[in-house]
Amino acid sequence: MKNRVSIWVLGLLLLLVAGHASADALDELFVAEAVVTDESSAARNETLSALMAEVLVRVSGDPAIGSQAAARELIADAPSLVRQYRYRSEERNGSVVRLLNATFDRASTERAMRARHLPVWTRRPQVLVWLASERGGKRTLFSLEQNPKIRAALLEHSRARGVPLQLPLMDLEDQAQLTPADLWSDYRPGIELASARYPHQVVLTGRLTARRGDRWVGDWTLIDGDGSRTFATESAALDDTLRSAVDRAQRELAARYAPVAVAGDSGGTLVYVANVRDIAGYGRLNAMLDTLDVVAGRALRQAWSDGLLFDFKLHGSAEQLQRALQQSGMLAAEPPPLAPLPVDPAVQPPVPTGPPAADYHFRLLN
Repeated sequence: MKNRVSIWVLGLLLLLVAGHASADALDELFVAEAVVTDESSAARNETLSALMAEVLVRVSGDPAIGSQAAARELIADAPSLVRQYRYRSEERNGSVVRLLNATFDRASTERAMRARHLPVWTRRPQVLVWLASERGGKRTLFSLEQNPKIRAALLEHSRARGVPLQLPLMDLEDQAQLTPADLWSDYRPGIELASARYPHQVVLTGRLTARRGDRWVGDWTLIDGDGSRTFATESAALDDTLRSAVDRAQRELAARYAPVAVAGDSGGTLVYVANVRDIAGYGRLNAMLDTLDVVAGRALRQAWSDGLLFDFKLHGSAEQLQRALQQSGMLAAEPPPLAPLPVDPAVQPPVPTGPPAADYHFRLLN
């Protein structure tokens, strides 16, 4: 009884003091910059529309989103969605250019996108990239650290696309753990061993083959907790090949992580999370739930022993919520508890013997 009372008190306290995950990384998705010809209102509004188009690509994960009528409405309405903007000067190629830097209001932009049934993707898995190359029949590990211009171009494009990349150091430890043959044969144990030292949720491996005219074709594998997908990039200059790979990875990941709001968004999905024993545990859980794009809202419905029952309103489907919780790294799925044996109410009144009924059951990992 004492444990049940304490968890109820904990639930009430947590509703008052629950923290939120840092929004800095998410807010960065809504910042864009471009060169302007002058500081007139006409030039500013035209540039803001172009910047909103860039933001929509980044937030939705769809490079072609600008072709949709609903997206064009937001692009035209860009000035009303700006939270702040400023001008600055920069020297480029021996001349000074004027730039407009704009920050769009995250809440208003997301709300407008969802109202138009556009995908919103703010839960960004970090992507670790391994590359191997083949030229003249010789295969080697490809180090972006030794190709600073290519590396800078790749990182800039990934930032524009909103795909956070983790690039390996390619030092002696990496070279001892991973070989070109591992990447070419898609040898998962070797890839996983070499990847363990780097923070990541997804691994992207690329096998680059040189063609005439310093062009490259690429064969790619995107690996996450749900399995793997493969794709190819056509012959192009190396920086363009890498950009194409980022674009394709963006589409693949957005299809998995960016729920699309539909008419009559679902609600009433019940999730029970066990092993929530203290305020610190709930704080971690609450911060993670704040990052889930599929969640439109949630309420704490009941506390039981060391667990909590949440009622979720969703932008997408219950299956998308289940997948997002499984991929959070903080929860482990559990089977529902066994139903209690029936009793005769005339002999013994029914009493609760387990956690409340829920659509999904999880356990918070320590």
